[in-house]
Amino acid sequence: MTAMRESEFPAVTARWVADTLGIERPSAHRRLEELHEDGRVERGKFSSRVVIWWIPEE
Repeated sequence: MTAMRESEFPAVTARWVADTLGIERPSAHRRLEELHEDGRVERGKFSSRVVIWWIPEE
């Protein structure tokens, strides 16, 4: 979540997280899914192939 907090963008993709952290996209996606299940991030579909993730307002 640190990378998301420090991002200049209000929402990010798993690819962006992977590139920023230097990890594989599936690993970033799994971590984002875990954060979503814990209620720490939200997700939405930007298009049929692109999911975006963001930290909800506190």
